[in-house]
Amino acid sequence: MPKIKRKTHEVEKAIEEDIEIQGNRFRLYFQNRFSLISLIVDLLTGIFYIIGSIASLTPIPDVIGTYFYLAGAVFLTIRPVLRILKNIFIYDEMKIEKKKNR
Repeated sequence: MPKIKRKTHEVEKAIEEDIEIQGNRFRLYFQNRFSLISLIVDLLTGIFYIIGSIASLTPIPDVIGTYFYLAGAVFLTIRPVLRILKNIFIYDEMKIEKKKNR
């Protein structure tokens, strides 16, 4: 089973979290966890729309294809929310002042 580690680094007064997935021989390193989540959401969006399109071309009931289209639309809505969350930083001014005073 791969081991997943989280690492942090400072970028413009904010701390970003990286994800490292280590297997036996290879190691995957994603520089920002939001980029990894965004890629997964994009991939799922495409998969749901492809399945919905195939379902509309086959004799499968239309309700199933509609559910896959709906899931794709939900994931399209999640994309901008992830971008907003990626760009929001909360600073604790009291902690910053305490570090400066030390």
